[in-house]
Amino acid sequence: MGDWIQVETGKRRTLTGIFVKYICIFCVNTVLLAAFMLLLFNVLVSIGVVLPANYMERQINEKREEIISTKKVTQEMLPVGSRYGVYDRNGYFLYGNFDEKDCKDAWEAYTDNDTFADGGGVYRFLLRENEEVCIMRYYIKTQAVNAFFRKYLPAPDICIVLLFIVLFFLQTIVVSKHFATMISKRLKVLNEVTESIQGQDLEIGEVHSDIKEIDEVMISLAQMGSALKESLDRQWRLERYKREQVAALAHDIKTPLTVIKGNAELLDEEELLEACREYSGYIRENVAEIEDYLVKLQDMLFMEEKTQTAESISAVKLSEQLKERAKELAAGYYGGKIKVEEDREEKDALCGDILCNLAEIRRAWDNIITNALEYTFRTSLSQACKEKVIRIVMETVEEDGIHYLAARVIDRGNGFTKEELIYASEQFYQGDKSRHEKNHWGLGLYIASQFLLRQGGRLVLENEAEEGYGGRVSLMLKQQEYF
Repeated sequence: MGDWIQVETGKRRTLTGIFVKYICIFCVNTVLLAAFMLLLFNVLVSIGVVLPANYMERQINEKREEIISTKKVTQEMLPVGSRYGVYDRNGYFLYGNFDEKDCKDAWEAYTDNDTFADGGGVYRFLLRENEEVCIMRYYIKTQAVNAFFRKYLPAPDICIVLLFIVLFFLQTIVVSKHFATMISKRLKVLNEVTESIQGQDLEIGEVHSDIKEIDEVMISLAQMGSALKESLDRQWRLERYKREQVAALAHDIKTPLTVIKGNAELLDEEELLEACREYSGYIRENVAEIEDYLVKLQDMLFMEEKTQTAESISAVKLSEQLKERAKELAAGYYGGKIKVEEDREEKDALCGDILCNLAEIRRAWDNIITNALEYTFRTSLSQACKEKVIRIVMETVEEDGIHYLAARVIDRGNGFTKEELIYASEQFYQGDKSRHEKNHWGLGLYIASQFLLRQGGRLVLENEAEEGYGGRVSLMLKQQEYF
């Protein structure tokens, strides 16, 4: 578990209080930022870097008498950025830097006594001593002293506003990130608690946060973890008790079975009527079926109880061992009447190593070989034309970028039904009664499938396409070099 935030109850905060705190910080910072921008602007004006908005008007007022009395008005008499034109009393343009349109607009504004210029700015009208009229157009706005800044940048007051907006958004990001970081640190505690529960580490203990709402959630999670732990412990004890009872029952059944089997064998040694000898055979056959069921049941309990150490083995060596084992089982089944047919694959085609529990893989292989032998034998009795043979195929296959050793067994039975292809590997599934005898309890393929899943592979059930063959069962074993 992580490092929990341990606090006293009196120091806990609420999400509302934290949110209000950050809103206040944000508002105060905004006011301070606006005051700083205003102070900066005033400093720039006071040191002469920025000219105030009434600068042009003041300059014109200072030069007013000179403009009225001078022989000729020049640009040097006017503030930088202003334009002018000198007219006679009849409105004839004499000189200045107005363009043609400005000349006409300026005189019309003079005749109408309109000081507002089209397109921005204001007009100033001065009647000179020689009865000429000087019309000046200037702007009431701040401007930079530097000509480059004045040409390529907006007015200083607009620059200050834009700078304020940029800093405002930066402040928003910084405050929001700080708020998010603070909240995420607290929520990280919740994530660690939930991850511990997912990992079945239910020993949460006393955990606290300095935020009331998060603390309440963590207390609920801790209570849930404790309740879940108790429930899982109860379930585990119950499952263990059931397995122990089943294991004990399987062991106890062996004693009366041994007595029954022994007495049936003693009866065979006596001179009995033919009917009695037949009945004795039935007894021994059914005892064998029950013994087989007990072995299957013990396999299932073994699978749930034990996990043995995996070991690495080459695909070539494992395939040879599995083929030899298939031949051994066939030789001991129904007097060796069923033969094992091998596909002649090249050994070089099998590559890589298999990381697996060999004992479990061999048990799974025994199950599917035994099934194949029995289905082949049963079908061959009813269809004499069928050859008593099962086929073994070992090959390397690739699926979704993963390489497998596919150990396939193909029988001469009737094949799988559609339902069996889906459910045959489930526990206690018996499916079509015509495919098997009553001594099949739906455990063989289930046990094989579970062994393979534990190894990282899987069991594949198919029907062989080649005529004369039935079901095909494949042990798909993941190759280690491709893990």
